[in-house]
Amino acid sequence: MKSYLDVTALPTVQVAGVPLPRLILGNLPFLGESYQSPEKNKVYAERFLRVENTVKILKRAVMDFGLSVVGVMPPTMGELSRLFFEALLKVSTETQVEIGLISCLMIPLSIRGERVDDYRRWVTYHSIEAQGKVEVTEKYLSDPILLCREGWRQRFLETLAEMKPYSREEIVDMTLERSRLEKMLDAFSGFRSLLVEPGSETDFLALTGRTDILEEVVKTSAEKLGCPVVVGTHHAGSTIPILDASGIPISGYVTPVNSIGALMFPSQKQALEALSNTRKPLIAIKPMAGGRIAPENAFEYVFKKVGAASCMVGMASEAELQQDVQAARRHIT
Repeated sequence: MKSYLDVTALPTVQVAGVPLPRLILGNLPFLGESYQSPEKNKVYAERFLRVENTVKILKRAVMDFGLSVVGVMPPTMGELSRLFFEALLKVSTETQVEIGLISCLMIPLSIRGERVDDYRRWVTYHSIEAQGKVEVTEKYLSDPILLCREGWRQRFLETLAEMKPYSREEIVDMTLERSRLEKMLDAFSGFRSLLVEPGSETDFLALTGRTDILEEVVKTSAEKLGCPVVVGTHHAGSTIPILDASGIPISGYVTPVNSIGALMFPSQKQALEALSNTRKPLIAIKPMAGGRIAPENAFEYVFKKVGAASCMVGMASEAELQQDVQAARRHIT
């Protein structure tokens, strides 16, 4: 069987000693996430419930475009995630290529026996980042990707009015659901993980001062999958300076980078400042902000203006695959 490196047609970069192609296929479209609308999400979900549609795109990605590394969520996340792994295995067998994985996972957190609530988590972010700054509050309420969550603006306003941020006492009582973490990591066994990426709960742990939990997650993930750890962040401007100073063995950051600042918190300016100051490599995500930026402009910004080491992008059709890879190649040096 060939290695992912044997078939990649793209330049590579070293991330903690791991050769990584500078373009990575994301899997969120295959899981029914468009970052455009609930209606588009439904179209994607229906399309990729037919595993042959996923197989067709993956096979072309590997064999025709040398796109041999894929970002994945655990197959235990739901039916579409399970089907995606079924497609991965089928494509790997048929092409005789060991596809490389960026293994992404949520960090399972609980406070006093209850799982951390997503909206209250965002209220906590807001209390730390806004500090009376109207522009930060408006960013939370009008970010184009957050607005794709059905009823986001109204629900977040209601949560701000009705719920308090997590208190210091609650944060002290926060715990890692270690058995759930290990179960997610075990789900990647049998595949070649190049990097493991604990997700954007990283922001919650950094901003609330619980980097001890994050350190446990990083060490457990590295030991279980035998590869370096990069961490996901949507609040790069706030989180990266904290993690750079923490001493946790993090090998890079996975974060949104796009010219309109979508999902770049607390502001595009602060996120870019943090990225320019860190010495760790950057894997950019959401370069086209969910289809709001043309591929040519998106990749020019990510690679030439920001200088990302690599970029992960979702592609929901063969036409998108061809267009995106060709555009990326023109800007990868």
